[in-house]
Amino acid sequence: MKRLLSLALLIAAPLAAQEPQPAQYQTTVDTAGVGAIIDQAMNHSQVMATLEHLSDVIGPRLSGSPAMRKANDWTAQKFREYGLTAALEPYTFGVSWTRGPLQANIVSPFKRNVMAASWAWTAGTNGQTLTGPVVRIDAATPESLKVYQSKIKGAWVMLTPPARIWNPDGPPMTAEDSAEMREARQRRFRPRADTSAAAMAARAQFRVDLPYLLKKAGALGELSDGSKEHALFTMSGSPLRVSPLPHLVVSH
Repeated sequence: MKRLLSLALLIAAPLAAQEPQPAQYQTTVDTAGVGAIIDQAMNHSQVMATLEHLSDVIGPRLSGSPAMRKANDWTAQKFREYGLTAALEPYTFGVSWTRGPLQANIVSPFKRNVMAASWAWTAGTNGQTLTGPVVRIDAATPESLKVYQSKIKGAWVMLTPPARIWNPDGPPMTAEDSAEMREARQRRFRPRADTSAAAMAARAQFRVDLPYLLKKAGALGELSDGSKEHALFTMSGSPLRVSPLPHLVVSH
C-alpha cells in the first residue's frame, strides 16, 4: 500500500516540479489534427442520425429477430460507406421471438384501454381474446402456490405487487414515506433464510417450473406492473426460459 501511495504521489506531482526535458525528447503537438477531430465531432457528427434510424425507423431489435438482422445489415452498409470493411458473422443463438400486435382492456367494473406489452420470449394467445379476472397470488414457494390453487383457473395472475412509484405531482414525500419505500426495497432483495446450495437450487428450479405449473392450473396468463412513471415499462425475458403462458407488462 505504501508503494502504491508513493507512486500515486509521483504521478500527481505538478508539471512545474519536473525537470526540463532534453531537446531530443521534446515533441510538437499537432494542433491542426486535433482541431480536425474536434471539428468532425462538433460539426459533422452522425451519432444522433444513427441513433434516430436505429431507434425510430428500425425500432426494437431483440436478438434473433428480423429487426435485429435489419439493424445488422444497415450498420454493416454504413461501415462500408465510411470506407471500412464490414461483414456479418454467424453465431449460435436460442429461439427467435418477435412481438406481435397486442391490445389489452379493462372490461369491468369500467371499460378502459390499458397500455401493455409482451414480456420477451413468452407465448401469445394465437389471436384469441382471453378474458378473465385479475388475481394477486403469492407464488413465492410451492407451499404458498397451493394456497391460491383454486383462484388460478381462468384468471390473469399477478405474482408480485405493483411497484412503489412516488407521484411527483402529489403531496411532498414525508420521512415516513421514504422509510416505507426503503423498507419495501430492502424486503425485495433480502436473502432467504435458507441459503444452502440445495435450497437455492430448489428455488431456482421452482422459478423455472412456475409458468408451467400456472398453465397446468388453468391460468390465462401473467401480468406484471411496468414499475416506471409515464407509462414506461421495465422489460426483460430470456430465450433460455421460454414461457408457455402469455405474460403482459402493463403501465403502472
